[in-house]
Amino acid sequence: MKFRCWPVFSAVLLGAAVTGCSSSGGTSLPIVGGVETTHLTVYDFPSIDSAGLYIAEQDGLFKAEGLDVTVIPDFKSTQDTVNMIESGKAQISSGDYVTYMDNELGANPNLEIVAEASVLQPNQLGLMIKPGSDIRSVKDLEDKTVAVAGHDDIATLLVDSLLTENDVPLGRVHLIPGIPLPAVPSLVAKNQFATGPVPEPFVSIAEQQIGETVLADLDQGGMTNFPIQGYAVTKSWARQNPNTLKAFATALDEAQEIADTNRAEVEKVIEGQPLSVAKGVAAVVALPQFPNGIDPTRLQRVVNDMVQFGFFTGRELTAARAFKVGSMVYQTNLANADGTSRLISGTG
Repeated sequence: MKFRCWPVFSAVLLGAAVTGCSSSGGTSLPIVGGVETTHLTVYDFPSIDSAGLYIAEQDGLFKAEGLDVTVIPDFKSTQDTVNMIESGKAQISSGDYVTYMDNELGANPNLEIVAEASVLQPNQLGLMIKPGSDIRSVKDLEDKTVAVAGHDDIATLLVDSLLTENDVPLGRVHLIPGIPLPAVPSLVAKNQFATGPVPEPFVSIAEQQIGETVLADLDQGGMTNFPIQGYAVTKSWARQNPNTLKAFATALDEAQEIADTNRAEVEKVIEGQPLSVAKGVAAVVALPQFPNGIDPTRLQRVVNDMVQFGFFTGRELTAARAFKVGSMVYQTNLANADGTSRLISGTG
């Protein structure tokens, strides 16, 4: 298994929120009955992308469904959140799709995607350059070093696409892994790297505090509106706890709607511990889209692009070329309590 994770910047963005009354002005949340278990642990590789999870917690949406949900920020990697659910230490993983697809196409496929968290939007993730840099375009990155968090992670996938669409041979750009993305702006300013992918809120912080600028927005071309993060469980847990999963997904779906329509709720989350983003920064950061439900067609893009940019080899490559993401989307009983199935796109 190759180690892949959503960059380390995610680990410092969100902390556990305090449960309280919803500030969204009321909710039409349908209530699920017959849950098999009331206590759930979610291991979250936290980021702005998982704001819906924390809104569901702090606004009492999980409690309204009769669930006692503990969210544990996992600062190691998305892979660690997968390890936690496979070991039984948690029931739900919150993390990036590249890691999920890597696991599912490996030797022991065991995951089901149960909800989406985020879709990339303009100005949310970009390549930053220092003030006065002689780099003026993506073409200027040939023979330069670019800081990335890990080999073949989701940020690397976005960078590979950007280089390809600008006719820059991938072998001519030197990606250096192991760099926490919050550190990229300061390292670029010190000339240790030409650039690197930087997410919000660190884009806005680097612009305000260092005077750096965005060379290229990664939300463009083939990666426009690219799915970034979601939620997964093990197949066995899903089969054993259909009503609990339905209750979790229903509360989360409501929270996703709040996150996508009420910026103040998202700002409240990212201003909290452990990041404590200043209000002035939180007010200007670019946010992802927080989709409702699951769109298998959208998620298929992840596997297709991983194949295109060489993330798989050998048997995994053969399997990836034939793989349909819809086969790992949890279909059974994943619907609102009123019996509709808006949580799965295109199923009625």
